[in-house]
Amino acid sequence: MVRERGWEREEVWDYIRRIVDAECQCTAHAIGDLAVEFMVEGYERCFRESPERFRGMRHRIEHCSLVDQDLIDRMAAMNICPSINTGMIQMIGANYMTFYGERNRYMAALRNMLDAGVVCSLASDAPSGPKGIHTIDGAVNRYDRCQNVQCDRTQSVTVMEAIRAATYNGAYSSFEEHIKGSLEPGKLADMIVLSDDILAIDPMDIHTLRVDCTIIDGRVEYEREGRA
Repeated sequence: MVRERGWEREEVWDYIRRIVDAECQCTAHAIGDLAVEFMVEGYERCFRESPERFRGMRHRIEHCSLVDQDLIDRMAAMNICPSINTGMIQMIGANYMTFYGERNRYMAALRNMLDAGVVCSLASDAPSGPKGIHTIDGAVNRYDRCQNVQCDRTQSVTVMEAIRAATYNGAYSSFEEHIKGSLEPGKLADMIVLSDDILAIDPMDIHTLRVDCTIIDGRVEYEREGRA
């Protein structure tokens, strides 16, 4: 059994302070609400010293899985850009419901984050969890595909909101929105072609979509065999 619970509050603050003082973008993995609270508190201590400069650094929190409205509002005030792994809902969403109970309403809280103005992105945490289209499915449908259970949909977002979180918001969080994250003249031609129109099909069928073609910098790098 692993007995290492991670850094304590002051250790997290020291880590953040060193990175912020070096004028670098900071991030760390924080899953539970206490871990996220440690990160938010550490960020706030630096934020007070130079609010505008701090906001411009787009500091991050990876996973940021369990967060209530108070933590979300505090992140929004500092322009913290969390990266959320909604694909895990496809695998263990039912487990979240069992173990977190009422608090499960705040699991992968995309709806509340977007409503608060937080620029959150979708991440796969590959190779440990579902990736690609499955993160969009998890964000929209909140359905456990492995255990065939509909999970709490309080934090569900629209298909377009999920697509933007998986593309533009991710580019924004890494200071790359000027070259990727959307299809515009002058940007990298990085894109995929799906087996159907993700905006036209029943959202519950998103998980069935296949990647027919992958284009990187304008060149076809992958084509699925047998595609129509």
